[in-house]
Amino acid sequence: MDSFKYNVKKKGVGEKLSSALSSNENNSVLKLIRKMKLLFSYGENNLSQRALAVQELVAFLESIMKSPATSDIFFYFLEHGAATAWLLQVDLTQPEASVYRALKNLRKMDILVDALKISRQRGSRGGPRPTVWALQGADAADVAAAIRKHYRSLSPKYRVAEELVQTVIQEHLERNTHVDGITHRTILGIIRGQAEPYHTRDIADLAATILREQGIKVWR
Repeated sequence: MDSFKYNVKKKGVGEKLSSALSSNENNSVLKLIRKMKLLFSYGENNLSQRALAVQELVAFLESIMKSPATSDIFFYFLEHGAATAWLLQVDLTQPEASVYRALKNLRKMDILVDALKISRQRGSRGGPRPTVWALQGADAADVAAAIRKHYRSLSPKYRVAEELVQTVIQEHLERNTHVDGITHRTILGIIRGQAEPYHTRDIADLAATILREQGIKVWR
């Protein structure tokens, strides 16, 4: 063993490896090797079990990558945790049919769960209420963020409501610390005259939704 160490040092193998690493920091293969090492070191202690875990992951990814739309949407969920079909169409510029096929595939694989259905905006067409789909293991904050983005993507009304929510909090909730909520009528009174060019009631409905997402009770 000592002889081996001596020969390695004498031949400068260590220096060559260091030089190769420093000159290949942007080498894509090197980056993949590093990622695989991290992946391989995670989880099971047994070498064969770790290898099996990696094989399962590769097979899992291969099944997703068969469809470009499915893979795009899967990685979107990895980043954001939750989304509606409409939000995926807007953010990923995906056709409606492709989005619904991808969601169906991911649901069959038990990757996504039906988190909840949200209210349609006033004046919208009939049909089923939008569903918020969530990645397995996503938390409530991911779902709440998806709801906000969904409404925001539908109409600039939501941005107005978000701004007026701060007024509601300052003018009512911060002044009335003894209460743990607010009535819908109070919201209407606070924002009246500030919602133009939109209807006050539409903005009040959206403001109530935002407040509920923040854990504040809103009574009718």
